[in-house]
Amino acid sequence: MADFLESEAEESEVDSEEEAKPERKKPKRKAVAVQSDDEEDEEDDEERLREELKDLIDDAPIEESASDGEDSDASQGPKKRKNSDDELDDRLEDEDYDLIEENLGVKVARNKFKRLRRLEDDDSDNEGNDDPDLEREVIAERLFVGGSDEEDERPSESQAPREAEYDDENEELESDADDFIVDDDGRPIAERKKKRKPIFTDASLQEGQDIFGVDFDYDEFEKYGEEDYEDEEEDLDEYIEDEEEEGERRRTKKGKPKRPSKKSIFEIYEPSELKRSHFTDLDNEIRKTDIPERMQIREVPITPVEEGSTELEDEAEWIYKQAFLKPPVSKADTQEARERSRRGSSTVVKIRQALDFMRNQTLEVPFIAFYRKEYVQPELSINDLWKVYKYDAKWCQLKQRKENLLKLIENMREFQLDKVMENPDAPIPDNMRLIKDEDIERLKNVQTPEELRDVHTHFLLYYSHDLPEMQKVQRAKEKKKELQEKKRLAREEAERNGEDPEEAAAAVDAAEPDEPDTVDVKYAVRSGPYELCRKAGLEPLVRMFGLSPEQFAENVRDNYQRHEVEQQPVPPLEAAANFGSGGPAEALRRAVYMCGVQLAREPQLRATLRDALRERATVTARPTQRGLKEIDETHPCFSMKYLKKKPVRDLTGDQFLKLTIAAEDRLLEIQISEQIEGNTSSSYLEELKQLYQKDEFAATVQAWNELRAEAVTLALTKIVMPELRRELHAVLLAESKEYVLKCCRRKLYDWLKVAPYESRVSDDDDEEWDANNGVRVIGIAYVPDRQHSAFACAVGGGGDMADHLRLPHLLYRRNSWDALERRNKEADMTALRRFILRIKPHVIVIGGESREALNIKQDVMECVQQLVEDDQFPRIPVEIADNTISKIYSNSIRGRNDFREYPETLREAICQARLLQDPLMEISQLCGPDEEILCLRYHPLQDHLAKEDLLEGIELEFVNRVNEVGVDVNEAVLTGRGTELLQFVCGLGPRKAQALIKLFKQTNQKLENRTQLVTVCHMGPKVFINCSGFIKIDTNSLGDSTEAYVEVLDGSRVHPETYEWARKMAVDALEYEDEDANPAGALEEILEAPERLKDLDLDAFAEELERQGFGNKSITLYDIRAELNSRYKDLRVPFRSPTAEEMFDILTKETPETFYVGKMVLASVIGITHRKPQKELLDQANPVRNDETGLWECPFCHKNDFPELSEVWNHFDAGSCPGQATGVRVRLDNGVSGYIHIKNLSDRHVADPTERVRIGQTIHCRVLKIDVERFSVDCSSKSSDLLDKNNEWRPSKDPYYDQESEDKDLRKDAEAKQTKERMQYVKRVIVHPAFHNISFAEAEKLMENMAQGEVIVRPSSKGSDHLTVTWKVADGICQHIDVREEGKENAFSLGRSLWIQGSEFEDLDEIIARHVTPMAGHARDLIAYKYYRPLGGMRDKAEEILKDEKAKNPTKIHYVISAAKNHPGRFLLSYLPRARCTHEYVSVTPDGYKFRQRLFDSLPALLKWFKEHFREPPPPGTPAQRTPAPRTPLPFAAMHTPAAHTPGPAYINTPYTPSAQTPYMTPFAATPRAPDFLAPPVPRPRPAPQPAYAEPADWQKAAEDWVRHRTTHARDTPPASRDRARPSRPDSRSTPRPDARSTPRQDARSTPRPDIRSTPRMERTPHGTPHGTPLGTPQYDARSGGRQSRATSVRSTPHTNTSPRSMSLGDATPLYDEN
Repeated sequence: MADFLESEAEESEVDSEEEAKPERKKPKRKAVAVQSDDEEDEEDDEERLREELKDLIDDAPIEESASDGEDSDASQGPKKRKNSDDELDDRLEDEDYDLIEENLGVKVARNKFKRLRRLEDDDSDNEGNDDPDLEREVIAERLFVGGSDEEDERPSESQAPREAEYDDENEELESDADDFIVDDDGRPIAERKKKRKPIFTDASLQEGQDIFGVDFDYDEFEKYGEEDYEDEEEDLDEYIEDEEEEGERRRTKKGKPKRPSKKSIFEIYEPSELKRSHFTDLDNEIRKTDIPERMQIREVPITPVEEGSTELEDEAEWIYKQAFLKPPVSKADTQEARERSRRGSSTVVKIRQALDFMRNQTLEVPFIAFYRKEYVQPELSINDLWKVYKYDAKWCQLKQRKENLLKLIENMREFQLDKVMENPDAPIPDNMRLIKDEDIERLKNVQTPEELRDVHTHFLLYYSHDLPEMQKVQRAKEKKKELQEKKRLAREEAERNGEDPEEAAAAVDAAEPDEPDTVDVKYAVRSGPYELCRKAGLEPLVRMFGLSPEQFAENVRDNYQRHEVEQQPVPPLEAAANFGSGGPAEALRRAVYMCGVQLAREPQLRATLRDALRERATVTARPTQRGLKEIDETHPCFSMKYLKKKPVRDLTGDQFLKLTIAAEDRLLEIQISEQIEGNTSSSYLEELKQLYQKDEFAATVQAWNELRAEAVTLALTKIVMPELRRELHAVLLAESKEYVLKCCRRKLYDWLKVAPYESRVSDDDDEEWDANNGVRVIGIAYVPDRQHSAFACAVGGGGDMADHLRLPHLLYRRNSWDALERRNKEADMTALRRFILRIKPHVIVIGGESREALNIKQDVMECVQQLVEDDQFPRIPVEIADNTISKIYSNSIRGRNDFREYPETLREAICQARLLQDPLMEISQLCGPDEEILCLRYHPLQDHLAKEDLLEGIELEFVNRVNEVGVDVNEAVLTGRGTELLQFVCGLGPRKAQALIKLFKQTNQKLENRTQLVTVCHMGPKVFINCSGFIKIDTNSLGDSTEAYVEVLDGSRVHPETYEWARKMAVDALEYEDEDANPAGALEEILEAPERLKDLDLDAFAEELERQGFGNKSITLYDIRAELNSRYKDLRVPFRSPTAEEMFDILTKETPETFYVGKMVLASVIGITHRKPQKELLDQANPVRNDETGLWECPFCHKNDFPELSEVWNHFDAGSCPGQATGVRVRLDNGVSGYIHIKNLSDRHVADPTERVRIGQTIHCRVLKIDVERFSVDCSSKSSDLLDKNNEWRPSKDPYYDQESEDKDLRKDAEAKQTKERMQYVKRVIVHPAFHNISFAEAEKLMENMAQGEVIVRPSSKGSDHLTVTWKVADGICQHIDVREEGKENAFSLGRSLWIQGSEFEDLDEIIARHVTPMAGHARDLIAYKYYRPLGGMRDKAEEILKDEKAKNPTKIHYVISAAKNHPGRFLLSYLPRARCTHEYVSVTPDGYKFRQRLFDSLPALLKWFKEHFREPPPPGTPAQRTPAPRTPLPFAAMHTPAAHTPGPAYINTPYTPSAQTPYMTPFAATPRAPDFLAPPVPRPRPAPQPAYAEPADWQKAAEDWVRHRTTHARDTPPASRDRARPSRPDSRSTPRPDARSTPRQDARSTPRPDIRSTPRMERTPHGTPHGTPLGTPQYDARSGGRQSRATSVRSTPHTNTSPRSMSLGDATPLYDEN
């Protein structure tokens, strides 16, 4: 700290001339400079200061002494100081002001303040001990009091002296050197001498301090609580300012550089650090006050009850009803409900007595529980007393609030009375609601904060607008009353002095200043809807509703019409005619609102509804979309995932907290019912409406009843019930958290209730094994990682660490296959054995980190066994203990501070050993200011408790246990380990315990008797009475080391107030005569032979004490006798070894809540188990030979690689056959071994487990059985068990679980998933220019810009074995054709065969050529027809057109054709034969047009038939069987990539590259082909026949068919391609070659496509000869009257040598690529 001060402080440069004239020595001092209005006090203080300082001023300079390190620092003369001051005046620049403003957060007036200098003593004893209080006060003076303008101009002008306030209480603790502040002329402003005793009482320490000085003084902390500061805010500002002005007050030294002044704790430490360490002014005040610390720091401080008051009786009755009798809303704690039923009315008396002890006698709960048992038992346990203590705070708070509100109401009543009496004859205004006695009585009867809130809101509703005026009048009255009191006192004083009383009164009047009116409390101006209605004067209209809110509330409370509704004779609209400017209807609407608000604010109604809601409310829970996924069976809310109207009364434990947490995480939506059941019907609201209605049927009555019902509905649904539901939610949450807090306390109690370990080693002859001074423990801790060393440590009886041992190879196995590991393990075991032999522990404890602890325990037990055999060592117990606390300690700040140089594992071993010695003391080490006790895990939900509540619950548990055990202060001071325990002693706390320990450390004394708590520690009587019985003194250890009287009872639980009774009992038990009685000797003798106390009649003794006025002390006397039998007997539970189940939980870190039968877990496969075959089975074995491989197979292990039968028998004889597989061995994440029997591996029969699992694989399985002794579980991985549809294994669901809603959601989810799967598609790897990996919507969007007839092939949402072919029928109409694939190599490739309904295709080209293109052509014909209209198949529009045409030409039968949008691929044929339109569909198929179940090859044929048969009725809707026309087989290549069918604009120039995904085609003869589908064209000239090689007829027909379909392409292709595309010979003798091996197949890599937007049309003459029709040339048909038949298309691909079609090779012979 000295280095810190040296580096932080600045040094002032002092002119050497200043040191010339030493004036006098000014001792350092501490003062607080403040302004005072009392001049007489100021003069007295100055005189007193001069007197004190007179003898301390030494005018002679002090010589420097090298021996004692003193530096002479005489005070300088005024002139020199003025020079120095002038030099420092300019130091506070703008930057300094900016820094001050930044730290203070306020603007500071930038005046040049007068500079203050402080002369300081240079005594080496107090080098640098500047007074921080003085510095803070000066800076505050300068910053906030400020200098005048004159001071700005004349900074050297002297400053007026100010009064200084001092604290005279602890003068000896002040500094022995005085500082003082002088003005510019060197005159002192304030002076004070303070004496200070040496810091250390130890002579050697004091000598060291004199030589070296001190960097830190504990008394520095004491000084600051003893000063009288103005307020806390000023305090904070002062110490902040102190740092800003640090550079302006410097010490000067003669001839040497100036050392920095020492900073105060307020400068060095943050306020939060001071508060954390209890060094603030408030902490000092708590230390000095003679009231138990916990009572002082309670949120509502303990207050005594006035004499003669009945408050205690009232409070006891209130606490009994609220805390012990009133049931909670939920069933959070069933045990508490049982206790509630056992308590009787006598509990009230006990509560009253306990309250008297707490409030009037300031006795804490542990004292009452231990020393006032007669007054509270058996009704009240110590936890019940804590509840009384807690509810006392609630009562005091409620009482104070009631008194404040009562005063407000009485003031308002008085104000109303004054207002009415201003004009007594005038009627009471309509808008004034007079306060009645019933209102005040209702407030006095308030029992809960909720009821008080209701009364307060009711008051504000009616009177808030009068509050400002009432307050003003009240203030004037109080002022007048004060003036009258002053006049009365002045008159009395004048009468005593013989003066004129009236003149004195007039003087008081004249002296009274005219202060402007100031508003103390400003109430919010109400400007809401209700206030607007009130100002509009609607209250008379509201009263016409027939019932006041109070009357309606009584009706609801009694559940019948106690008060009849007063019916108005006029209708509502007529009654409202004179109210408001918005008309009667608007006035009624506002009156309904006003009435509803009044009803909603009625306290009696709210109380009744609150009780009804808490009794009948239900909770409904539904999962969110996120919750559906995240709430699985491991989630805490799994059993409550769906709740349907679960009554809040049936909520148990922490259920509601779990629901709330899930709701906060957006996993659940919980709702408290809006509608509650009525008393006789299903709706409570309807019942309430009936209580506010007139039971008549007249129209006027019914109209008013509707308004009343509307007002009731508004009050309940919009105002009251939402507020009460929020209130109920908070109550349920508080009860659930209270349950969790109780669980946390119970867990801590289970840790603290264990007594110190008692030695079980019995060796009476050897003193080394004596355990009277505590047991020696060896603790072993390890990390389950062989890379980290384990540690063993030896802890002595007093908890001190004696020695430790590093064991780097402790986790190795003795039977390891590695020889080095075995040697290392043996070396560790030898070292451990020697360590045990040297330490001679009473017990060895191992931290239960994992299952390795069992192996370590076995190794240690072997070491002990070897010592027993070799060295006659006693058999030392070896225990495994939970290491939860020791791990927290090893990582804690306290652990690191205690053993800074030790590794974490060693610290864990030390804590583990100490926990065995004394769990209470070791766990209390975490109860420091860092609050590390919160790091322990008490409950899974503890993090959702308020930190303050959890700390309070933990503290109460420690208080109970510590006072039960007692604390030895001397041991705590000696070892430093009991200081945390002392804070929990009754009457003490962290601050008082800290002061007590500090006192004994500084004085180096022992507490020799309890009386010294008063004489030495200056403990007040109240604190002494509370704590003395729980502070124990080991009187045996004091022995002859003290001359003070040793009271043997100081080592017992006997309280000092009953020492005389204990002595009397000892004397009576020994039957001494009164004159021979020596009470002290008798006590010692009776302690030697306590059995003699059994003969005493303690009941008679108790009666005598009661007769003498000591009260009932019967239980106390029995407690004294028990204590004399065994002083401070430990009442904790003796240590016991963990049970098998507890050991399982310790080593696996699981609990019954986290690991249970039926839990689904993850497990890793570690092996396969086999059953070795017996000899008889081997003899009867029948090996099997595999005919395919010729190898033999073992019938047991199914090994199948034996080439000879003899090797199978050798396999048996050698014993290498493992046998038949029986199951799978697995390991769970928590280290537990698992086993899955082969029958539980799968629902299907499994012969070989390796077919289903492999080593190292992670699988899901369910726990079927837990064997805690063997640390193993039986599991099942069967799908049926994992799914658990019958709920055999999953956690049981809540009785109100809404299974129906869950099933509905599951069905909806499944449907949505299926829909999503249908909408989704698997991206495919298909290389085809028409294929796109796009969705349905994207395909339709792409089709918008494509020509009619274009094709897109895309993935199907039906799955990876389907494709969808989309082609454009007309603008805005696309047909989607499903294609099923078969023979797929994988999910992404194209199937070898493609199916559309019943037709098979070999690839996409064939589909486009044979299926889509014909349909597109037929559709184009229809679209190009003269009577086609783009109506989208809308019948009404077609009818309009037909009727218009019919009107123009009635003699004709008109018809129109339109593409049907709702039926893509169909066209609507609408015609008007007479007056009624007829609509029929024409379907486009690859074979032609389908109409009335007939097929037509061409449009003219269709129309001709239609015109001839339109009068015939349509046939039945059954589809006719389609008979395909005779087919001519197409050549192989005709199915591959026809040039006319490549995709649209985006692929105009894209070559087509077939890939392996396009399957090879089957022979064409096996593929059915659609019939000839194009209309016969007009004959055109044929090309000249070319000689060609003749081939068989099949190939000839194929070639002719191919050419017939492709000749129209000639015009659109380049010449070369056109030549190749034409057939070489037109007659049947010119056929392709039949040799398939020489026929080129589709092996093309690309298909060049120029941007030619024309679709060649292949037509036949009536003789079947193909002709090509050039694009743009009109074609005429005799049947159609001669018209252009086709629309323009984009599909035209040039033929290349690599195109999969016939190619001209000079001899015009078509070739087919078979590759």
